[in-house]
Amino acid sequence: MNTRYNKWIMPFLGLFIFSGCSKFLEEKSDKSLGVPATIDEFKAVINDWGYLNSDYSSMGEASADDLYLSDADFNGLYYESDKRLYSWMPDYITRPASSAGHEWYACYKSIYPCNAILKGLDEYQLSGREADELRGQALAFRAARYLDGVQIWAPIYNKETANKDLGMVLRTDPDITLPSVRSTVQETYDLILTDLVRAIPLLPTAVTSPSLPTKAAAYGLLARAYLIMGDYEKALLHAEEALKFPHQVIDFNELNSGAAFPIPATNQTSAELIFYTRMYGSLMVGVNTAKVNGDLYSMYDEHDLRKVIYFRKNNENEILFKGTHMGHQGLITGITSAELLLIVAECEVRLNRLDKAAEAMNKLKVKRWDKSKFLPYGFSNQESALALVLAERRRELVWRGLRWVDIKRLNRDGANIILTRNINGKELLLPANDKRYALGIPEDVLEMTGMPQNPR
Repeated sequence: MNTRYNKWIMPFLGLFIFSGCSKFLEEKSDKSLGVPATIDEFKAVINDWGYLNSDYSSMGEASADDLYLSDADFNGLYYESDKRLYSWMPDYITRPASSAGHEWYACYKSIYPCNAILKGLDEYQLSGREADELRGQALAFRAARYLDGVQIWAPIYNKETANKDLGMVLRTDPDITLPSVRSTVQETYDLILTDLVRAIPLLPTAVTSPSLPTKAAAYGLLARAYLIMGDYEKALLHAEEALKFPHQVIDFNELNSGAAFPIPATNQTSAELIFYTRMYGSLMVGVNTAKVNGDLYSMYDEHDLRKVIYFRKNNENEILFKGTHMGHQGLITGITSAELLLIVAECEVRLNRLDKAAEAMNKLKVKRWDKSKFLPYGFSNQESALALVLAERRRELVWRGLRWVDIKRLNRDGANIILTRNINGKELLLPANDKRYALGIPEDVLEMTGMPQNPR
């Protein structure tokens, strides 16, 4: 990271999460902190992918059912909080404030520069195409972070209770002296949707790297948000809008399945990646530690190339995840054209337009199966079609940080998915719609701010 902007951002973040001392408040007025004031300086901040694109939450992925840890790996976890998270304990599931991997901190670490950019552009009265793009990008990044966070630290969106369920702390101003107050789930989603709608006319249609948001990225985030909310007409509308922009679906027939990372970080393969974000690399989701659930692995047909592109076996014949788009550059959580096709398919099924759903599914399946064995989907029954679409969604979006929220939204709608773990000979259960699906807010944050914990 550019040291000038590191000097600017880090002290404020430390205060917001871990401090409250008057000495720091006196220091923050020091002009040597070098707050950006020009278009080029703001660009340097928005292009810092280490802050804005990285360390999206892995806590949901570690809590879901696509992976498991061996007893040896579980017992070897360094942090007791990691063990508690994996075991679905109700509290003390976040690493200490002094350690890496404090994911609440990581969330707001990215929200702060977005707020600073938005306020700075206004205060310095910067205008023109570049200023508009910066404003749109800051709005999109902020929305992406809040959408990531609300999946982890809040109950699933339920229109009957969203106006009273506890959501995120909504910070839209870089002033770190403002008190931290939890919003409702409804208010959290309202800000996410508003930010993305505001961003779309300001964003460019194309960028040199998927690490910067575009119009397609904002439409894709809207589609994801509306799908989580259960508004299938709006999710469909925005997914289709995103897919109107140039996009690709990688043909897995053209990849080297024997490679360590079959989907390398090249312009060709990253073209399917509309918006690049990646999750925090916790050991619990690490490709050399976490094992793939056998039930998940058995869902892949022998002619489904994802079975060899996504997975490998170790010397103990255990299944491990190789990784997806962008090769070795982390576990992605961002928007791909494949996810958008699956949103289209699911929404079309739920709206009982089965032919259109099958059309969207086949656009993806033809690129994922051995081309000599491809058989297209054809749907005649809504219930069975939905089951097939959801199974395809799970196969495609594995290790993408989406399974946890999928379980939450499907259980909200009556799926009754019950999670099980076996740890050191003891079986643990997480019932559908359990309060623990809203992970506990870090205790150090609660102590500092006086905010209420999620109901346990």
